[in-house]
Amino acid sequence: MRLKGKVALITGGGSGIGKSTAGLFAKEGAAVVITGRRKEKLEEVVSTITRSGGHALPAPGSVTNDAEVRAAVELTVRTYGKIDILVNNAGNLIHSGWLHEMSDQAWTESLDVFLNGVFRTCRAVIPYMIKNQGGSIVNVSATASTFAIPGFYAHAYAASKAGVNILTRTIAIQYASYKIRCNAICPAGVDTSLLDALRADPKVWKSFNASYPLGRVRRPEEIAQAILYLASDEAAWTTGTIVTLDGGITAKE
Repeated sequence: MRLKGKVALITGGGSGIGKSTAGLFAKEGAAVVITGRRKEKLEEVVSTITRSGGHALPAPGSVTNDAEVRAAVELTVRTYGKIDILVNNAGNLIHSGWLHEMSDQAWTESLDVFLNGVFRTCRAVIPYMIKNQGGSIVNVSATASTFAIPGFYAHAYAASKAGVNILTRTIAIQYASYKIRCNAICPAGVDTSLLDALRADPKVWKSFNASYPLGRVRRPEEIAQAILYLASDEAAWTTGTIVTLDGGITAKE
């Protein structure tokens, strides 16, 4: 088991990438605490893990609420004694449209989830990692943070994820002496509910998949494998790295 004896906190753990990561981490021996706004989804994931003999707890709450973030961190430490791994995965609906038509509220909401949420959770977890003399943080970014995608009008989302990338690197450098590693992954299209609008039209979905050199979008469980590597001791010499997981699409740029 690659995470035996480890304790992981995963935000946005009720579905998609977070759900797959929680299941994989538990299978690899970690005790897992998952956060999210939908309590019933969290409980479903926890039930699946515990029925398989794993250890997991739900911590309902939003990364936009600092008190709920801290409550999840404190629950993890109170129950398992430490936090070895933090996966910042939480996200919500992406505001899309022309920038000049975007409201302050839509812009602020996007940044509050996708960037400020990472800040809040790292701020709450890092003191425990310092006390524990090490840890691994994996931030879920996006390929939209690395180049402008024609026809993808999610300006606030892209800006937020670009912020996550540089935050990943500043954390990696400033906390390296405490043996805290921080890396990010940049997935392109992942087959989750965020792509439901594209999936609704078979022709659009087929064209979207065909746009990737490997011929398809990536599955959440494949993203989880990359997160597992960065979280594990196998990546002990890896920090400040932004890993692109995109089916080859950025190689065309």
